[in-house]
Amino acid sequence: MLRRLFPFLLALGCATPAPPASQTASPAPATGANSATTAAAYRERFPTGQAPLDVQVLSTQQHGSVSVVELTYRGASGKAPVRATLVRPAELPTGRVGLLWVHWLGEPETTNRTEFLDESIELAPAGVVSLLVDALWSAPDWYRKRAMDEDPAAFAAQVVDLRRGLELLTAQPDVDPARLGLVGHDFGAMTGMLAGVADGRPRVYVLLALTPEFENWMFYSKNKKPTDEAAYRKQLALLDPIDALPGLGAPALFQLAEQDFYVPAEQIGAWRRAISGRGELRTYPTGHGMEGAAVRSDRQAWLADHLGFSRPRP
Repeated sequence: MLRRLFPFLLALGCATPAPPASQTASPAPATGANSATTAAAYRERFPTGQAPLDVQVLSTQQHGSVSVVELTYRGASGKAPVRATLVRPAELPTGRVGLLWVHWLGEPETTNRTEFLDESIELAPAGVVSLLVDALWSAPDWYRKRAMDEDPAAFAAQVVDLRRGLELLTAQPDVDPARLGLVGHDFGAMTGMLAGVADGRPRVYVLLALTPEFENWMFYSKNKKPTDEAAYRKQLALLDPIDALPGLGAPALFQLAEQDFYVPAEQIGAWRRAISGRGELRTYPTGHGMEGAAVRSDRQAWLADHLGFSRPRP
C-alpha cells in the first residue's frame, strides 16, 4: 500500500500548490451580498505563497481496508512543517470527498490530530479522504507557556497552515475539489472557519464549540498579560470568526453545548443572531468536549447530505 501512495504524495512534494478555488471548481454559492468582498479580504490577509508543499511520508498503517499515513507538509513560511495524518480507503478511484479536520484544545490525549481519527477511519469506506492536522495548541501546555504578544501572528500563521492543508487535499488525484468539507472544534473551528473563508474551497462546514471572538479565550491566565493590552485586543479582533461569517459561502452547521463554561449562553445568542441565513445552529445537552452520539450523528448526516456520500451503518 505504501508503494501505491508514494506516487501522488511525492508529486505533491515537488509540485506547486493547487491553483485557487476559482480555477479548480465553480465557486460555492454566496450566502449574502458581502460574501465575495469578505472572502477577498480574508484571502489577502492570509496568503499562502507559492512554495511547494514538500510532503514527507513518515509511516503508513492499515486499519482493515483503510490506510492511515503519517506525514508532514510545509505550512506557513518560517514555521516547522505541519504534522498530519491522511486517512483514505485502500483503493484510489476518482471523485472522492475530502475533509479537513482541526482538533480542539481540551483533554491532553485528544488535543492533537487524533481527536477525529476514529471518525475519519469510520467514514473512509464511504469514499471520504481525510486530512487531520496538529495545530499550534497541540504543543504540551501551550496555553500556559505561550507569549501573549505572539498570539495574533501565531493564529494567523495557523490559518495559513490550514489553507495549505486544503491545498494538499485538493491536489490529491482522487479527491473532487467540488466535494471538500471542513470540521473544526474549539480553536480548530475558529481558525478553520477563517481558513475556509480565505481559501474558498470548502463546500460545507461543521463548527463545534467556538466562541465568536478570540479575546474571550485569551485572558484565563491571570499572571499573563500582553505588553499593550489595547493593541493586543485590536489585533485579535481582526481574527474574530463572527466577522468572517458573510464570507462563508457554504452551508455551515454550528454545534454548540448547553453546558459549556467556555461558550456561555450569551455567546450562543451572539452566534444565533449573526448566523441568521448563513447556516444552522444546534445545541446539545453536553459540555465543551461535545460528547454524545447525537453530536456525531448530526455532524455526519450534515456532511453526507451536502457532500453526497452514504453514511456508514452503525
